Amino acid sequence: MDIVGILRQRARRAQRAIVLPEADDERILKATKIIVDEQLARIILLSAPEAVVQKAGQIGLDLNKITLINPLQSPERSRFAQEFYELRKHKGVTPEEAGTQMANYVNFAAMMVRNNLADGFVAGAATTTADVAKAAIYGIGFGERITTISSCFLVTVPDCAYGANGTFVFADCGIIPDPSPSQLANIAASASELFRLLVEEEPLVALLSFSTKGSASHEMVDKIVRAREIIEKKYPELTVDGELQLDAAIVPEVARIKAPESKVAGAANVLIFPDLNAGNIAYKLVQRLAKAEVIGPMMNGLKKPCSDLSRGCTVDEVVNAVCTTAIRVTK
Repeated sequence: MDIVGILRQRARRAQRAIVLPEADDERILKATKIIVDEQLARIILLSAPEAVVQKAGQIGLDLNKITLINPLQSPERSRFAQEFYELRKHKGVTPEEAGTQMANYVNFAAMMVRNNLADGFVAGAATTTADVAKAAIYGIGFGERITTISSCFLVTVPDCAYGANGTFVFADCGIIPDPSPSQLANIAASASELFRLLVEEEPLVALLSFSTKGSASHEMVDKIVRAREIIEKKYPELTVDGELQLDAAIVPEVARIKAPESKVAGAANVLIFPDLNAGNIAYKLVQRLAKAEVIGPMMNGLKKPCSDLSRGCTVDEVVNAVCTTAIRVTK
């Protein structure tokens, strides 16, 4: 069974409650039908019923098998608004503004997760990454161990001998434009945890650069070296190396030449990019040219799981995002 099949099987066993706040999008409804038919998760849709009943009927989605909530009429809205006000009043948010925020379905979804009315949420089909991230940060809140909010992708390249049989985690590809060394260290730790959870193998972390082991001298290289030093002190359990060029990180023959003493070079399966330019370009390049299966972005650094979606996402990508979100739930 391939990685996607394994993840769906694990999600089916977990039976978590995942809230989808963009039910007006037909892709979300089609994904919900697959999830319901395959019993992958318990789905909560946020929408006014009149907006989805006809569409659901057209695709054969039985709304009796999911929970449908209209946030504008929910008795929880006023409670969430008061709680949101208490959380954000130090930033100047007024009670009226808090009430308006709870009319936003993505914000409402995040508050549902915060209040244990759902195990996680998935959004982004019709919402920017920035707005999904804000909802998650303000609603769910930062995690206790790693407080840097970042994103990563699970990337599986067909017919590929590199990584974990062609499977990698790429980070950060969606949140932090120019991470500091400390942020890079936290991104690496989050991405490694996610790799271990989803792939169930040991993460080997490469901090990527245009230089390998001092082959170039530049402040951008210095940042990578500093990140590795922080990781070695803060997360000594991680197997990490850098700076490494991509070929040195994943190709054994190149690694033997460029970094023969490295425990990571030639075998890396968690790829940490130096900035958002590199990470975002890399995952899209591999997805389009190598026809890789890409799941994510999954947001890291939160108390509870949330996955973002590309606004160009497919139905299958929504299903996969729900499954990985479900698997990440800890209780």
